[in-house]
Amino acid sequence: MNIKNIAGRLIICSSLMFTCAQLPAQVLEKVPETRGRDVVVEESVEQTGLRGMTMSGTSGLVTLPTPDFAEQGINIFYKSNDSKSSIVAGGTRVDLEKDEEFVGIRAKINKNLELSAGQLSYDRSSNPLMTGLNFSKDHYSFGMKYSAPIDDKQMCMGFTFAPMSAEELNLADIEQIENLRNVYMTISEKIADKFTGYMSLNSAFTKKQEIDFGNGITRKINRKDILVGALGLDYQFGDYATFFSELRIGNYRDIFKDESVRYRLHAGMRFGNDAFQLEVMGLNLTEELPVLVIGGSLDF
Repeated sequence: MNIKNIAGRLIICSSLMFTCAQLPAQVLEKVPETRGRDVVVEESVEQTGLRGMTMSGTSGLVTLPTPDFAEQGINIFYKSNDSKSSIVAGGTRVDLEKDEEFVGIRAKINKNLELSAGQLSYDRSSNPLMTGLNFSKDHYSFGMKYSAPIDDKQMCMGFTFAPMSAEELNLADIEQIENLRNVYMTISEKIADKFTGYMSLNSAFTKKQEIDFGNGITRKINRKDILVGALGLDYQFGDYATFFSELRIGNYRDIFKDESVRYRLHAGMRFGNDAFQLEVMGLNLTEELPVLVIGGSLDF
């Protein structure tokens, strides 16, 4: 190869390099497919609000379980309330007072799976005295919840179960059965910067019962499955406080009323951080005698 050929090739290469340098740079808009190996993209899920405990022992609002994607960990919790109500049995007005305590533990196995167990203790008294309504009882429950993302939404499904005999079901309130013996599904969606909305369906289950109020007063009733729909909302105040509320619509047969649709409004505040939370909640806020619930939880 002579010198003229070498010089000519150098001139051509130089011209090409100069031409390429003058071309505008291009932005890669699409990642080329990678052949020969799989590419795994981990989907991130945003955890909203402080993870307090429901009246069933799962993480959530007041009674509404919510999706939870926290890492592995253990949570212990405590709730207490005192409620008053009145019924008419045998033509007599009876005032009832109930002291209730709920303690439990929740364990996150992984980001998706949660296990829980709890103990509900309550004491009920009546005035005037009716022997069938004065008693103390303990119930033990366990549950499981699975959470997963669905497009731009999140969902969870699970159950809570407390073994209860027909006699124990006779003594329990409808709200206790609704919280301790249920299957549910909840879908959540972030609707604004600090607002998250929830929609849930809950089905609780009971047995045929014969209620013995004492003093010769009895009532037979066929309690059907209890179907409850709920809408929930939480608002996050920075990193250390959140407000939440629920509207629950239940279709069930009450022991003191005929089959009916019942509307209930619950709300509360939760304060704390990832290690400790304090809860103050109000149940049945639209009724004559709402119930105040105080509680707290501790994470490990």
